[in-house]
Amino acid sequence: MSHSSYTSRIITATPEQIWPLIADFNGLPKIHPAISSSELEDGATESKVGVVRKLTLPDGIVRERLVKLDKANWELHYAILDGIMPVTDYVAVVKLTPKNDGTTLAEWWADFKVEAGHDEQEVAQSISEGVFATCLQNVAQQAG
Repeated sequence: MSHSSYTSRIITATPEQIWPLIADFNGLPKIHPAISSSELEDGATESKVGVVRKLTLPDGIVRERLVKLDKANWELHYAILDGIMPVTDYVAVVKLTPKNDGTTLAEWWADFKVEAGHDEQEVAQSISEGVFATCLQNVAQQAG
C-alpha cells in the first residue's frame, strides 16, 4: 500500500531567495542538523538530473537520486535508492509557489511504500515532521 507524507510552510522570502537552498542537491546538511554530511557520487560536482547523493545520518546512510530540477516551476524531485529508511518506491517533491505579498508557499511531499514490520503512520509522520518540516523551518530562517 502506498503512503504519503506532506508538509507546507509559508516562507517570508521569494522563490528566488529560497531556491539556492533547495536546488543545491549536495547542501542538505545546511538545512537539516541530523545530516552530518552529503557527498555526490561518481565524482559529480553539481546538482544535475541523475546525480546521486550519499547522506550520512546518525544511524547510517541514505542514497538519493536527483530526478528533476525545474527552476522555471521551482520544483525539485528526488528518489531514495537505498539506505536505512524503511521505505521503497520513495519519490519526493519540493515545490515553491510565489504569493502576491512577496512570500512563498513551500511544499514538500513524498509517496512511498513502508517495508513490512514497520508502523506505517509512524514512518510517514517521521518523514513529514522529522525531515520535511525541519528542513523547511531551517530554509525559512536562512532565506528570510
